[in-house]
Amino acid sequence: MLEEALAITVELRRVLESEVERSRTERETLRSLDSDRIFAGVAARAAFNAEVAELEGRLSGSLARAAGRIGAPEATLARLAERVPAETSALSRVLADVKALAGALAELDRLNLMLAGRALACVQSYLTALHPPLAAYDRRGVRATVGSRGTTWSKV
Repeated sequence: MLEEALAITVELRRVLESEVERSRTERETLRSLDSDRIFAGVAARAAFNAEVAELEGRLSGSLARAAGRIGAPEATLARLAERVPAETSALSRVLADVKALAGALAELDRLNLMLAGRALACVQSYLTALHPPLAAYDRRGVRATVGSRGTTWSKV
């Protein structure tokens, strides 16, 4: 009865394992400031998010159908365990793995976000060194903006 839900959950676990491994390598990409690999990682995360959303939708539908077959008003693990304990136990174990992997991915994302902030600060520092802010003022005593920098000279 829960074979389809179990298969979908196993696939979800596999997808999460793959993303956790990819996220672990993201640190080196951020440290090296390799923009091509950073953008490839962004595309990979977008594909991961889409795949997980699709799997979650299928899992939800599968669990709702299973609950309907056993006459349960909702698809909770407790309700399913009352009617099909062996299958629910296997599903619970895989869902526990999925939860642990999701937690690991959240922690990796937090670390990667911190590294990305540092990488951004580094790039901004490089850009500031290459193109420092203007120290000049215009005729009204207002600091000139970056857009007003130029090589035009006035005959004042």
